[in-house]
Amino acid sequence: MLPGALYLMTPITDREIGSIEQKITNIEHRLRNDKTIINLLSDELDLVRLELTQFKYKVYGISSTVLVVIGLLSLIIDFLKQV
Repeated sequence: MLPGALYLMTPITDREIGSIEQKITNIEHRLRNDKTIINLLSDELDLVRLELTQFKYKVYGISSTVLVVIGLLSLIIDFLKQV
């Protein structure tokens, strides 16, 4: 084989073209499936974020309530000590 020589490829048969077209069809199908999965996971992630935000607000609410109750109890105990 000489450098710069032209090498002719064997012609592509109809069978090979059909095989390539089938592979492209399979790739397109997998791509559609992957897009569907990504969209579903994205929706699921949005729901998890919403639940996490709601949980954080519940924790903040409970902690602030506990702090207020502790403050009130300490005032009551301090008042009872003075009586």
